[in-house]
Amino acid sequence: MTFVRRAALFSLLLGITFLASSSTQAQSSINWDSLQKEAVELFVQYLKIDTTNPPGNETRAANFFAELCKREGIEHQVFEPFPGRGTLWARLKGNGSQRPVVLLNHTDVVPHSPEFWSVPAFSGQIKDGFIYGRGAQDMKSVGLAQFMVMVALKRAKVPLKRDIIFLATADEEAGGLHGAGWFAKHHPELLGKAEFLFNEGGSNMVDQSGKVLAVGVGPSEKTPAWLRLTATAEPGHGSIPRPNSSVNRLLRALNRLLDYSPAVQLTPVVEQSFKALAPLLPPDLAAKYSNLREAIKDPAFARMLEFDPGAKALTRNTISVTMLSGSNKVNVIPPVATAEIDTRLVPGEKLDRWIAELREVIKDDSIKIETVLAFEANASPIDTDLVKAVADVVQRRYPGAIITHPVLAGFTDSHYFRVLGVHSYGFSPFVAPGRELGGGFHGNDERIGKKAFADGVKFYFDVIERLAK
Repeated sequence: MTFVRRAALFSLLLGITFLASSSTQAQSSINWDSLQKEAVELFVQYLKIDTTNPPGNETRAANFFAELCKREGIEHQVFEPFPGRGTLWARLKGNGSQRPVVLLNHTDVVPHSPEFWSVPAFSGQIKDGFIYGRGAQDMKSVGLAQFMVMVALKRAKVPLKRDIIFLATADEEAGGLHGAGWFAKHHPELLGKAEFLFNEGGSNMVDQSGKVLAVGVGPSEKTPAWLRLTATAEPGHGSIPRPNSSVNRLLRALNRLLDYSPAVQLTPVVEQSFKALAPLLPPDLAAKYSNLREAIKDPAFARMLEFDPGAKALTRNTISVTMLSGSNKVNVIPPVATAEIDTRLVPGEKLDRWIAELREVIKDDSIKIETVLAFEANASPIDTDLVKAVADVVQRRYPGAIITHPVLAGFTDSHYFRVLGVHSYGFSPFVAPGRELGGGFHGNDERIGKKAFADGVKFYFDVIERLAK
């Protein structure tokens, strides 16, 4: 999943560190020192499994979890609908008095450039208090922490009102069609009419002194609308320019898109996201964040949001030109030129309306616009037992910290489950000042603090126990 690091005020507030601490709810029968040590050891093993997508090979990760399930006596199944693209489902049974909760994670990781890493990307090396490896942040750390919560619940024989379903899926980094998308379509019955789902995408705030300011429970995200633009025209020799060649026409269209700024769209879930941050701001700014729809009428405030990349991305649709293709020879004017653009839509936007808007901007009806990937933009409510459970645990651990509701500029697999009626949220149990948390998300030397990871297992346990016991 793609998170955008932000430098401006809104970006600083949302752009974020992850957190954890000791659990007052942990069962006395759980030896937490031993379990956290075991979690680190298993996490290192997990990081050594190369699940770079493409090609994925996520069955390796599914089998890793399957072996652990066998060892712990946890009910499980591995699905491999496409060669090498395995997904694991596992379950702890509750008494059925409340609907299940799903712990969703993806096992694939993005490619890396070895020459820019100080350690091998699939070594799981521990150095200077950090655990290194592709997936350390996105999101093998969360997946392993979720699994250890299952282990702790089972070993301690914690009575559960809800089934706990662990779902480790393939292909999220390429849209999830071979993983979560396939599972939600073909095996919704294995979700048991789940009520809640935890996924990546939460964001927590902690200052440099270690004081926890906020823990995020993310109810929504922007949705991708990846589009392909194709221009066609008569080919020819490069020595005789053709003003209306396919390449030239495509470039004119792209230039119009680059010069275009979509209108502000203040959807309720985005307004709610700003409002939740207000208690952390100076009074004058807090008043504006509390009533974003009115505040945006102030030209100075509107300019502030315009120059903050994070805030701008959440308050309007966005366009990024990412892929271009034309001739395969320098002296040939090609008959076809294509571009792929990564557009992201605010929750509630309709794809057909957005494409019609782009056609108006391009002003060339001969250019074909095709959809490469698009999902429905959706959101979950924030007044639920899941949000209350997180809030209760946070207040015990971090008195004075608030709950925020960040909306991701990127996207996750949660949308596949929201359309099935499962209230789905981004949440991270890892919290520490930035210098202790780690970094390298989708970048070089991806790593997470060893202590932040180990403590996160305990934090996650408290939340799930509070929700399901």
